[in-house]
Amino acid sequence: MCGRYMLYSEKEDRVIKAIVEEVNKKYQGAIKKGDIYPTGLAPVYVSRPDQQGVALRLLKWGYSWHYRKKTLLINARSETVLEKAAFRDDFIKQRCLIPAVGFYEWNEKKEQFRFTSGEELFYLGGFFHRQAEGFDEFLIMTKPPVELVAEVHRRMPVVIAADQARDFLDSP
Repeated sequence: MCGRYMLYSEKEDRVIKAIVEEVNKKYQGAIKKGDIYPTGLAPVYVSRPDQQGVALRLLKWGYSWHYRKKTLLINARSETVLEKAAFRDDFIKQRCLIPAVGFYEWNEKKEQFRFTSGEELFYLGGFFHRQAEGFDEFLIMTKPPVELVAEVHRRMPVVIAADQARDFLDSP
């Protein structure tokens, strides 16, 4: 499970800096330096169905289920996303890429571990849901962990390399 991720690193990557600047121009300084938490606003890349290319949008992390009090979903299992009626259409039609430089996981003792890719930008795979009012909401997909993460937790986010990002957004 991914319960927090990093948009910024100790050394600010120029690509990430450009992402934050673009979002902050459009949304009046909505992105602050630091970690992204559930219910927070975050820059997310989405396909533009009306045109070729991608758009950088500001979305809220987590699906709030109004018919279930106090329920916030922040992750979805990649292995079963097509089996869940609540996620199927969003996954097929509204995938997104969440820029990050790292993510956190916690072990059974509630100790926090940070996983990065050498301070370089990568993407977390996800999908989003359109809201009638307010910001659209996104989820981060999870998968069984790679060996290093498995020592800490039994799940991890789906990480998409930059050279596979476009395929993830557009592939049926």
